[in-house]
Amino acid sequence: MEVVERKQRTREQTRAGILHTAKDIARREGWQAVSIRKIADAIDYSAPVVYDYFDSKDSLLDEIRNEGFRHLRTEYERLVKLYRDPEKLLYEISLVQWQFAMQQVELYQVMYNLEGANCTASLAESEEIKAVNEIVCRIIFAFIPKSAEAIRRLYFEWWATSHGIIMLGFLLRHQQPLESTEQIYRETMRRFVRNLR
Repeated sequence: MEVVERKQRTREQTRAGILHTAKDIARREGWQAVSIRKIADAIDYSAPVVYDYFDSKDSLLDEIRNEGFRHLRTEYERLVKLYRDPEKLLYEISLVQWQFAMQQVELYQVMYNLEGANCTASLAESEEIKAVNEIVCRIIFAFIPKSAEAIRRLYFEWWATSHGIIMLGFLLRHQQPLESTEQIYRETMRRFVRNLR
């Protein structure tokens, strides 16, 4: 039994190492530079060993994308336990979205196919993104109990506003400091949340 557990633990560590190495290469050289061969070279394994864990770069990117949405879901669930007021809760979740994008840039890039991180797996089919969407939709419903279609539209507006400002912040960071964009983001998301009432 102990041997099986050790093998499983070693396998999980190797898998985590592959994912970490992919993100490290992306951080230094961009997502276009990430390849199974380059990952294998960086961790001193042969490419077939890496393929044993991920059958393609796309399956690797899909796992990294899911990792990002799992992280957001965990953070959102933590906030749901902290705040009862839906207005405060949605605003705090908006702030988590910003902080995550700024602190986990490589994950955010994969989640939204940015900067050469071209994950062809369907975003709409990801169970992780569905879980994240569901949490935000429930919070919006707590504001204004409307039809499912109306809630989906409001969720889309929230997501588009949040993601849009984050994207512009990244694109214009050489013309406008991220601190200024963050202030605009906070004010915009505060107004958006208040207008839901």
